[in-house]
Amino acid sequence: MREKGAPAGYYRDVKPRGPLASFETADTWVRHPYKDGVALLGDAAASSDPTWGNGLSLTLRGVRALRDRLLANENWDVAGHEYAKEHDHFYGIIHNVTGWFHQMLMENGPEADARRAKAMPLIAEDPTRVPDHGISGPDLPFDKDTARGRFFGDA
Repeated sequence: MREKGAPAGYYRDVKPRGPLASFETADTWVRHPYKDGVALLGDAAASSDPTWGNGLSLTLRGVRALRDRLLANENWDVAGHEYAKEHDHFYGIIHNVTGWFHQMLMENGPEADARRAKAMPLIAEDPTRVPDHGISGPDLPFDKDTARGRFFGDA
């Protein structure tokens, strides 16, 4: 921090403490999280980057989706596959949108800078270019190509 202009006195008698805590930020998921009577839910089915805060809502949504399918279908194997198909759909939307946010807001370098220089003025003019699925959920209409093009300033 000294090279960023903080006075050297701020660091007098400072002793490092550790270890530094961190967490995995990569998305991980299982395609079709149902097989042979076992349904995966929550982080076992898919865990998104905690930066975006979707974990618990995705877990609860998955629980509700599985419950609804089990209540609607006496054949629990069929219900499990229906749940997995629904999970793949709603997690796929969140995965796409949070990946775009990462590209737009967190990546560094000349390509990332150019991406922001192109998109941010358009977003300032029209905030609806920002996909709201991470906050409002995957039930919003979603056309992947259109949403991405608007967010990145390609459309």
